[in-house]
Amino acid sequence: MKRFFTFLLLFVCSISIGQVNLVMNPSLEKYDTCPERLDEIKYAKQWMSLDSVWSPPDFAHAPPGVPEYCNICAGSNYFSGTPDNGRFFQFPRTGQGLSQVQMFYDETAIGHRFNRDYLQGHLTNTLIPGQVYCVSFYVALEFASHYAINNIGAYFDDGTIDTTHNPGETQTHITPQVFTTTIITDTLYWTKIQGSFIANGSERLITIGNFTDRAHTGFVVAPGRDTTGIGGGGVGAYSWYTVDDVCVMRSDATINAGADRVITGTDSVTIGDTLDTYLPTYWYANGSLIDSNTAWLRVRPDTTTMYVVELSRCGGDNITDTVWVYVGALFSNAPVYNTAAITLSPNPAHGLLTVDGAAHSEVTITDMVGREVFHTTVASAHEGIDISGIVPGLYMAQVVMPDGGRKCVRLAVQ
Repeated sequence: MKRFFTFLLLFVCSISIGQVNLVMNPSLEKYDTCPERLDEIKYAKQWMSLDSVWSPPDFAHAPPGVPEYCNICAGSNYFSGTPDNGRFFQFPRTGQGLSQVQMFYDETAIGHRFNRDYLQGHLTNTLIPGQVYCVSFYVALEFASHYAINNIGAYFDDGTIDTTHNPGETQTHITPQVFTTTIITDTLYWTKIQGSFIANGSERLITIGNFTDRAHTGFVVAPGRDTTGIGGGGVGAYSWYTVDDVCVMRSDATINAGADRVITGTDSVTIGDTLDTYLPTYWYANGSLIDSNTAWLRVRPDTTTMYVVELSRCGGDNITDTVWVYVGALFSNAPVYNTAAITLSPNPAHGLLTVDGAAHSEVTITDMVGREVFHTTVASAHEGIDISGIVPGLYMAQVVMPDGGRKCVRLAVQ
């Protein structure tokens, strides 16, 4: 047992701890009751409308301002099913659930002003004053909509717009911290809305919707629609969007691929951080993309595999973390090479990298998503290798000994 734990510790390249996405139930997977009717967003755990005292009804319609909760568990239910719904055919972007939000209506046709929905969710904790946060969520226009619009945004506060007084009214006194000026017309693919803001330290709720009135909302007739029925009210005056995969994280958030593991036979293992569910990530195995939009994976490789998780942050500032899953016998009688004796220097390196204590080994350098950029064999216990052809950046260097001993380090190339 002592040898096994030592072996594991030698292969830990980096570990970070903590929940990254601060939105609770970010992809609307968890629910108290499978939805059956309109206006049942409160069945999705940690989500609600602005009317905080409203409860899901036993009839088709609730007060104005209440979004729908749609889940695959509801099948083809006209009001709450997904992907087959009375107003759209849309699979959740990830998982099983999504919300349907009435973002806009033509009040000149409707004749009153209480027909907006606002989707409100809880954060894991109150935000830190002065901290920059990265926000993203996805929307898709429903095909039953007459209009496509812009100014869909996310507003953060301490609950001051949580009210029972006309919660479906256009909240023109609110300026969302993050919003899009682009009119979103796509009914097939999900469109990402992303931005960042500096917290004042009071924010504990996120509210998604269109906060501008008709005069300040950019809108066009949706694709496939004409002007028939405008001025007559009804569904011809509305705009619905589905919403999924909401993320709020610090702009300096880190990602955790987990500790390196050793498995045998047909064992499987969990990699990543199970404290989170949805995250804007990409997962690579030996340089090939294998999954995305999840904080953790259950994997069962046939051979030793390097997995890399890449976290997408605002402004293209992506970061990565790496985990190795080693496949082989845990307690064989084969000698275990003392990888502590292997050194790579200097680090950062420029032009020449010296490898010590690794005679007859294989040296492989990969980029941070696992693509091989350099490979060579080291013959002696002290040998310099030319890496001048490698573009400056951050890499992973792996040394593999003839007896199976391995060492991996982060390598900066200048």
